[in-house]
Amino acid sequence: MGRGSLRMEKGEVICPERVRRLPTYLEIRERVLEVGREPIALSKSISKKALVKYSARLERVFRYVEENVLARLQEVNKVLSISFYRELASNAVPEGVDLVNVVGRLVGKVKVVRKLYREYKARVMSSIDRPEAEELYREYVGRVLSVIRRLSKDIELVNVAIDELRKAPCIDFAKPVVAVAGLPQVGKSTLVAAISTAKPRSSPFPFTTKEIVLGHIELDGTTVQILDLPGILDRPPEEMNRVERKALIALTTVAQVIVFLVDPSEDFYYGFDSQLNLLKAMLNLAGSKVVVAINKVDKVSEERLANVAKAVEEVAPGVTVVKISALKRLGLAELLNALRNFLSEAKPQG
Repeated sequence: MGRGSLRMEKGEVICPERVRRLPTYLEIRERVLEVGREPIALSKSISKKALVKYSARLERVFRYVEENVLARLQEVNKVLSISFYRELASNAVPEGVDLVNVVGRLVGKVKVVRKLYREYKARVMSSIDRPEAEELYREYVGRVLSVIRRLSKDIELVNVAIDELRKAPCIDFAKPVVAVAGLPQVGKSTLVAAISTAKPRSSPFPFTTKEIVLGHIELDGTTVQILDLPGILDRPPEEMNRVERKALIALTTVAQVIVFLVDPSEDFYYGFDSQLNLLKAMLNLAGSKVVVAINKVDKVSEERLANVAKAVEEVAPGVTVVKISALKRLGLAELLNALRNFLSEAKPQG
């Protein structure tokens, strides 16, 4: 099912990448006006053909709005009922916008179109002649378009959220989730590609990973979901950019275990102290759910590696530390064993 699935309480499975954008006011207007020009095939035996024709056009307009606006809003509502997706979507829109309220307001206003349809269908079928039926149809179309036009800004906001949701990974909350985190350029994407089915893009430039990438791995017969997160800098959450906040959202809402990657190189661009500071923040965030993986061990001396491991243990006493090279695939078995131990104690979030 694409990149995964979201399992709803009653067994329904929904993937955010399948949520469809809402048509804009101009798109709706164009389609509604097309309906008025489309021929209506009627049986010769039908009486009052003009009234039936305009009644059928009324229904076509109503069905279009119901299926392409109301039904899509209901899809969005289902996805927003999950905190992970709700926070990702909210991260994409201006601060202070309550997406749940915006979607609810849209649903309420669009349902007015249903009420108008029932009213005008009865009036059209009670018309005395074709001109009256045509006039009522045009009046109905005008009122529908007036409703939609007033909702244009809300539709635009929801479409921004939908665009973000369509890029989000489809997490199955019945299965465990491991998030790979750290500063930019520590080798997160390389590690995720080495241990899972994911093939994230790697690059020598920081912030190459701008979206959350999902992979899977089998551990003792259990499918584990591995998330490659965008890099996070050593700064408070309120100073983070939107890309960094995506990683923070995943860490706080879906991860059972965090693999915190450390680059031990002395010439690492962001410095070793920044990594230790971020590790402290991860520990405050996740407590004992953190595994520290010192990466790129093939590029540093044994002495440097020992000093880095000692500094990590001083900052995080008792934390599980493994030494790996994701690129050379060294130490990955030890890392996976550490994950087995953590996941045997952790329960998937729902």
